[in-house]
Order: sequence, then C-alpha cells, then structure tokens
Amino acid sequence: MRALFAFLFTRKHALIGFLLLKTIAVVVNGLVRGSAEVWGIGILALAVYAIIARFAQAGRVISIWAATLLMLYEAAGALLLAWSGLTSAPGMALIGLVVAAYLIVGALAVFASRRES
Repeated sequence: MRALFAFLFTRKHALIGFLLLKTIAVVVNGLVRGSAEVWGIGILALAVYAIIARFAQAGRVISIWAATLLMLYEAAGALLLAWSGLTSAPGMALIGLVVAAYLIVGALAVFASRRES
C-alpha cells in the first residue's frame, strides 16, 4: 500500500491526476450546460492549468506554488459541492470527498517536492 501511495503522489503523477480530473470536469460541465462559452472557458482554463503544470513538473518554484494553490482551490470547490449534496446524493458526495482528498494530498506532495529538481 505504501508503494502505491508513493507512486500516486509523486510530483509528476499528482499533476497528471490533477489535469485528468480537470479534463473530466470540463467535459462534464460542457456536456451538461451545452454552450460554446462554457466549452471555451473550460478549454482555456485547462490549457492554462496544463502550462502551469508543465512548468511545475520542470521544477519552477513559482509554478509549483501556483499548481499547489490551484489544486487546493479545486479541492475546496469539490469539498463544498460534496458537502452541499451530502443529503440529496450521498454517492456523488462520497466521490467529491475522494476527489477533494486526492487533490489535497496531491497538492501537499507537489509542494513538498519544490526543493527537488
């Protein structure tokens, strides 16, 4: 189990997981709302997140701080959505809590790796 956590929460894998979760959120949001504006904003945000994640993976300190803050921001949003849907949809709330936990631990792993090159 320890090896799995060590694998999942390296800087590279935490950033890839973050981008994967954001991609899923963009696609779901775009399909649910169905407007070109939502798709455009989502794809633009995903592109900016990918650029920041790429620089964070390269070891740029400012990008590591930015990626950490973005991951914590997204985790806070997932926690709020999970909390608000706890009574009406407990299954979705549980998924939101798992996503938020992954983002929080991933953000801590990315931040802790800021001294590594």
